[in-house]
Amino acid sequence: MRSYLGLIIVGILAVFLLFNIFTNDNGSRRGMSGSDNYQENTYKDLPSEPDKSEILDTISSSNASSISTLIENGFPLLDTVKTDKGISKIYVTQKLTLKEAADALADKIEPEETSQKQDDKQVLVYPDHFVILQKSQEQQDVVFIELASDQFVRNNYSPGFFNGLMTYYILNRALGSDNWYNKRKSACKAQGNCYGGYVQSGRFNSGTTGSFRGSSQRGGGPGAGK
Repeated sequence: MRSYLGLIIVGILAVFLLFNIFTNDNGSRRGMSGSDNYQENTYKDLPSEPDKSEILDTISSSNASSISTLIENGFPLLDTVKTDKGISKIYVTQKLTLKEAADALADKIEPEETSQKQDDKQVLVYPDHFVILQKSQEQQDVVFIELASDQFVRNNYSPGFFNGLMTYYILNRALGSDNWYNKRKSACKAQGNCYGGYVQSGRFNSGTTGSFRGSSQRGGGPGAGK
């Protein structure tokens, strides 16, 4: 009788141990799956957007008289970078390419300056604002549209960010200074880092200084004359 009782107890313990093993294994796999999904969908929490055609129609039919209103009406706001010397609002799109977004904005409201496109970024200069478009460094189909006040650019950006986009002469003129480039370059070297563009959700680069290359198109921009 005792032997049967012992076998029954052993059997119950075996079942209990097997149950715990499989339960822990499944729980572990669920956790790993969740982690993998999070990493694969870095931008799962981005604001929702209408279809591409609707975004373009909204921009082209807009009655906005300023570039800030046009961008606000056309794209969802993702982030805001605030300092005591200016503000920059970060809008985002996954529906439009960088070129499509830049063309749509420039066709509707003509910029004073349009930079060349280089290294997945382009700059449109308007009165009182810089529109800085960049592809995300994390996910290439995400485009950040940074609406930065000229005060923010003047006091926070590294001049090296604009390498290959526009000449220092054009940039100085856009910022209302005859020597912004050299002064800002010295300041950035002294303080160690400067703002270098919004490149990841919730993050921005520290800019580097350097000499300017490239040129800027006066007025017009993509699609000028249409």
